[in-house]
Amino acid sequence: MSEQPTTPQETYNRLINEANDTRRKRSLGALNEVCRLLHERGSSDFSYKTIITLGQDRGLSVPGEKSIVNATGAHYRELIQAWRQVSAQGKTNKKGAPNDWIEQIHDPVLRVNVAILAKELRAIKAKIARQEKTSGAPIYLGASPAQSQHTSNQPNLNAVELDALKAAIDPSTLSQLGFSIGSRGEIVDAKGKRIQKPGFRDAIEKILSVQVK
Repeated sequence: MSEQPTTPQETYNRLINEANDTRRKRSLGALNEVCRLLHERGSSDFSYKTIITLGQDRGLSVPGEKSIVNATGAHYRELIQAWRQVSAQGKTNKKGAPNDWIEQIHDPVLRVNVAILAKELRAIKAKIARQEKTSGAPIYLGASPAQSQHTSNQPNLNAVELDALKAAIDPSTLSQLGFSIGSRGEIVDAKGKRIQKPGFRDAIEKILSVQVK
């Protein structure tokens, strides 16, 4: 018996090579892609239902639950287990994440979408922090003409980053996730639990007012 692969990608490569038909190869590819997405989002939920729901939501050719659990689905289960194990190992090596509340969202598609949005927001915050550190000067939002000499220190966000900021405070986008904007600019869920602090919307709008010409 060959040595057990140490990474999910090695497991996937072996299973692809062992697959004897196009349909199985396509299904393995779809499962690998979904599991990779879940792993990147820091999710610990690798249940068959979550994987299938997310795969279908993404338009991927994931196999049905029956195909995974029956006797001929051992290769599917092995690939999922490989991703589940590496994600569990990553969890033990990390401190508690600031967005652990996301894992408590029951709807798998909603949970992943919220995780994606949270990751995009963290990336934007990190970029702004790097810009401030590199420039050695604060970023002035809505600066007066007398302060215009500082505007060159503002980060130049690309279209994807600007769209992520807009989506973070867009009522229609938030409503699809079960969220809404409170009277003080905070983001709350359907039960009124605060997701983002008061002033969150105002801060995003200020950034957009400077970035969008």
